[in-house]
Amino acid sequence: MAAPSLLNWRRVSSFTGPVPRARHGHRAVAIRELMIIFGGGNEGIADELHVYNTATNQWFLPAVRGDIPPGCAAHGFVCDGTRILVFGGMVEYGRYSNELYELQASRWLWKKVKPHPPPSGLPPCPRLGHSFSLYGNKCYLFGGLANESEDSNNNVPRYLNDFYELELQHGSGVVGWSIPVTKGVVPSPRESHTAVIYCKRDSGSPKMYVFGGMCGARLDDLWQLDLETMSWSKPETKGTVPLPRSLHTASVIGNKMYIFGGWVPHKGENTETSPHDCEWRCTSSFSYLNLDTTEWTTLVSDSQEDKKNSRPRPRAGHCAVAVGTRLYFWSGRDGYKKALNSQVCCKDLWYLDTEKPPAPSQVQLIKATTNSFHVKWDEVSTVEGYLLQLSTDLPYQAASSDSSAAPNMQDQ
Repeated sequence: MAAPSLLNWRRVSSFTGPVPRARHGHRAVAIRELMIIFGGGNEGIADELHVYNTATNQWFLPAVRGDIPPGCAAHGFVCDGTRILVFGGMVEYGRYSNELYELQASRWLWKKVKPHPPPSGLPPCPRLGHSFSLYGNKCYLFGGLANESEDSNNNVPRYLNDFYELELQHGSGVVGWSIPVTKGVVPSPRESHTAVIYCKRDSGSPKMYVFGGMCGARLDDLWQLDLETMSWSKPETKGTVPLPRSLHTASVIGNKMYIFGGWVPHKGENTETSPHDCEWRCTSSFSYLNLDTTEWTTLVSDSQEDKKNSRPRPRAGHCAVAVGTRLYFWSGRDGYKKALNSQVCCKDLWYLDTEKPPAPSQVQLIKATTNSFHVKWDEVSTVEGYLLQLSTDLPYQAASSDSSAAPNMQDQ
């Protein structure tokens, strides 16, 4: 069980290339060492595709072509190999989308795809703040927020808890939507929640975990959907459950689901602020759920101060991606500036190694002389430095007086 003092947050301060403007409501996925970001915004919705190379610390704007989608925020964004799918989101205030786009990242080629509607029932309505999760050749859509009004300027919100399955074709294209028949109690309607899919190594039954979200109030409930039996349940958990929240991130590394940030209820008792001002605030709390034991562990509590700026400041609507066992966090909003009537967005990029990096492969001695030697080993992508320990391996008997006998240098 990790302790907060052992967390080694790193802020990326040295990089090259065109840095995207700060924003919230964007999404990100990882393809090998690349972090690919799309959408979101602050003053208007962004429509560019930004890529950050975690190996070279370089930002770049790929030359995309094809059916380039309009900018959107709070959309679905998943990665299948080198193919990325974008579904829904807000394209302008009060106007939401239910369109589906595919990006072939190997060629930076966009394509608008039109899945078949469900055999029975309607296709998903336009929405934002939904979850869109991939497992195998299927994407799973749950919940979100719809606008009941036909006038985008007259927003009549409706929280959703519908559930769809989207079958993908191999490599490119989709088959169509379906509406699975589920068992058990369905989670309450919500938006800005998270959903991840995890399958135990000794069990062939993948499960989708839905956490938190918003339905007029922030939520802290955890739901599990068995994707084989299509049965909903509420697993019993141990440990301290994170505060109710929305606009947080959930990332799976190994058997752990890491929850970071989001909007949480305001616990302050400052009598000089109105009740409305105390309803919510951003958080930098950080927890994980062991998906094998369903036990929560708090890594950074909501009450822990950070006077040295040694970790990301509170935020919501940010993005998080896992590159190997390393978690990257970028941008998001950390408050609301009333004087300017705008969100205050973070401009920083952070990462955290969730596990100790693996040891390099065996060190090989390439060349040795009386006063130097050359060794080599395979690079570990998430390691910034190496410590090589050497010792003199003397024979069991007393050393020979022959000065030509060179010591055998080994790593320990």
